[in-house]
Amino acid sequence: MPQGMEAPAGTMAEGQTSHTQNQAHPSVYQLMSLVMRDVRNVGKDGFNKAQNYSFRGVDDAIGALAQPLRDHGVFMTPEVLDFQTEVRGKMNAVRMRVAFHFYGPAGDRVTTITLGEASDVADKASNKAMSAALKYALVHTFMIPVDSRSLDDGDRDHPVGQRSPADSYMERLRKPAVWNNVTALQAMHTEAKADGLLSATVYGPGGDESTLGELIVARGTVLKNEAAEREKRKAAEAAAVAAQVAAETGGTVTIDPESFQPHPDGQDFANQAALATSREAVESLRADAESQGLVNAGVLAPDSGGPDVLAAYLERRGAELASGSESEFEGFMRRVRNGWNSIAPTRMALEEARQKGINDVVPFEGDHLGIQDVLEMRLKALKEKASQGGDAERSAA
Repeated sequence: MPQGMEAPAGTMAEGQTSHTQNQAHPSVYQLMSLVMRDVRNVGKDGFNKAQNYSFRGVDDAIGALAQPLRDHGVFMTPEVLDFQTEVRGKMNAVRMRVAFHFYGPAGDRVTTITLGEASDVADKASNKAMSAALKYALVHTFMIPVDSRSLDDGDRDHPVGQRSPADSYMERLRKPAVWNNVTALQAMHTEAKADGLLSATVYGPGGDESTLGELIVARGTVLKNEAAEREKRKAAEAAAVAAQVAAETGGTVTIDPESFQPHPDGQDFANQAALATSREAVESLRADAESQGLVNAGVLAPDSGGPDVLAAYLERRGAELASGSESEFEGFMRRVRNGWNSIAPTRMALEEARQKGINDVVPFEGDHLGIQDVLEMRLKALKEKASQGGDAERSAA
């Protein structure tokens, strides 16, 4: 439950008000000193089980002073001097400055001014802020005896040993090197899962409440989407350049392997052609690609694993299907061999094997394994090599 945050009180003694002091009665100053003499001590006797902290509530302060104030004829009225409101994520926050006027029977008064601040998801923020201001007005004005701990501790105890286990994760998560790094986020997610903290409640940069796991995943998704959008723009630019070069050179396109980025939609056509079982299906894909202006898009050719133009690959794939010179499995294994040293074609071969149910047993490293297991092991090895290699290899991963 959200709790109020308080600032220390400021006390201002005022002279006679418009009322004429009744000389038959002692001044409010004298009576307040008697109240201070009679007030009992207040400790942090309350305990919040949900959030595991001890607190000294406003009810404790009121309870300690109620009878001494009555006994000596002193009463109090509050006056809100100013307040501010704001929204913090899903919380409504209020900060107010409140004057508490203490009157005696002679008509004079003493005024104490304190600050109160609190947050709440519903309509109780003002109530909590007022209670926070009142508690410290009473504690400071009447010097209510408290336990051995400092008043500066406030209601909530924060020794290092009582910090939330998720706090250390949030401190690391706020660092740019983690917040803007997908790999670091993935490593943190794995670590938090091992620690059993993915469901721990945390508050994101905008103040929104979520679990630690949800926050890490959401940030990783944002970074991946941003990266995909950048790659899409690069691919679109590369496709436009390729189309321009094709028009100027009669359809012959030269691709620089170092700067190549496959066009996402063009690559989709190439992948579909790799799975096609007839020349007619490939020709249908070519027609669709032409209607979308993608025949000259740069792609990773499934048969070679290298950069190519979609039109050139579709031509080869159509001829391959028309010749009927090799079986489906032979054609599949040829693509596996051609792309053996690259991540993208190996991944495409694995996806093709799963879609077509190809899992023939083949010899591999002194053993005989299903081709899907072989491809999974090869893909893992390529990714590990890329993670340890240079920028180009990491980019390919």
